[in-house]
Parts: sequence; structure tokens; C-alpha cells
Amino acid sequence: MNTTTKTQNDMPMAILSAVIMWALVFLGLYSANILKKPENYEMCDTGGPAAWALYYFYFSAIGGGIGAVYETYLILIGKPYVEETIPWVPKTRGYIAGYIFTVSTVFDCFMVFATSEADFLNRIVFGISIIGAFMAPGMFMAPGTATRKAAIFWNGGSTVLSMVNILKTGTAFGGAKTTYYLALNKASSSIGVILTPPDGGLQNNIQYHMLRLIANFLVIQGYINATDESSCFPQEAGVKISDKLAPTLVAAAAAGWVTMLSVTSGSSSKAKSS
Repeated sequence: MNTTTKTQNDMPMAILSAVIMWALVFLGLYSANILKKPENYEMCDTGGPAAWALYYFYFSAIGGGIGAVYETYLILIGKPYVEETIPWVPKTRGYIAGYIFTVSTVFDCFMVFATSEADFLNRIVFGISIIGAFMAPGMFMAPGTATRKAAIFWNGGSTVLSMVNILKTGTAFGGAKTTYYLALNKASSSIGVILTPPDGGLQNNIQYHMLRLIANFLVIQGYINATDESSCFPQEAGVKISDKLAPTLVAAAAAGWVTMLSVTSGSSSKAKSS
């Protein structure tokens, strides 16, 4: 098959992939807008929506936005889903995906442990966030490298463990309906990571992000259902978290970059010398 024929065959699938990415952007921003409506938080003492919930939907929109703009650009220049056209873009998409998995797991922790003591909630949120920020740079590395494999293992493993925890413990609010919404969200994400990793080609990318779109829809539905039972629980849980989280994550991310680059460089040097 010559290049022209392959491009023509890939174009419809590439357009479908771009449409799905734009749908992820819309859903992320739409969900964040729901949280930002005054009627959904003005009765609470904090005076604003819960940051931990907003982060999930904003990161999803950012990740989808990078993919949507890039894939649309490739279509317009006649290179449908030729990802390596700008090599750093696929790496950046992988890097952002690492943070999306982390904020997703943190979101689950708040949904499950919202009523827990502050010390316990801080320990689990700090722990997951630090490991996630440390591992995310591994997603920027080339496919097949040890650092990328480690990051994928962490993302997939934490997603599965989160699903098990949701089913075993249940959510703090929203009853069985929210519990099953969030568990199905994790199942959808896990299937995507394990069976259709997005770096496996155009078809995988479409299947993976379709599952992500379903997962994000389930998240906002579960969140709304939970806030119907307790309107202010997101804010009440959020204020329990220490202000030291942000600088701690910056340090963890910096350490992650240093470690991942060092390991990757060391592996490359060994491969060249052998």
C-alpha cells in the first residue's frame, strides 16, 4: 500500500479520533462549569467549588485539548494521525496522561474517604499525589523504555486498586449508585490501559479515548449524585488537606524528572556500549 492510499484510508478514522478528543474537551469543561455554578457551592462556608474535583475535569480537558488540536492539525496538513510529525507532542500527551491518572485516583480518595479524619485523608492524598507526580515524567520517555513501562504499570495498577477500594469500601455519599458509577469508571479506564493502550496506533487511540469519554461521563454523574446527598462534602473534605501539598508535589515532580532522565540516559549508554 503506497503512502497516498494509506493516508486516504486513515483519514476517516483520524477524523473520528479528533472528534472524540474534542468531545473529551467539551465534557471536561462542561463538568467543571457545573461545579462552578454558584448554586452548587454558595451554601458552603468555603465560598467556592472544591479544587480537587475541578482539577480532575480541567486536567481531562487539557489532555483532550492537546490531542484534539494536534490531531486536527495533522488532518489539515494531510498527515492523519502521523504522530511523529512533531515528536514532542505525543510525549507531552503521555506526560499529561500521567497526571490525569493521578488526579483521577486522588478524586476517588476524596469520594471514598471524604468523612475520614484529616490526618488519614492527608496521608493517602499526599502519598498518591507524590508517587503520581514522581512517576509522570516516565510517560514522557520513549515507548519501550524502562521508565515508561514503570509509569504505565503505576497508572494501571493504581487504577485497578482504586476500583477494588471503591467496591470494597463504597463512597462516602451517593450510596450504591455513586459507588457503581465510579467503579465502572475505573473498569473502563483499566480496560483502556491494558487492552487498548493509546500509543498502539490509531485504532487503539480511538478505542482508548472512547473508554475515557465513557469513564468521564460516569465520574460527573457519580459526583452529582453524591452532592445531591451532601452538597458541601467536597469543600469540607478539601479544607482538611494541608497547604504543603502544592510545594511537595513540585519537589516530587522535579525529583521524578531527574530520576527518569538519569535512568533513561544510563540505559541508553549501556545499550550503545554492548
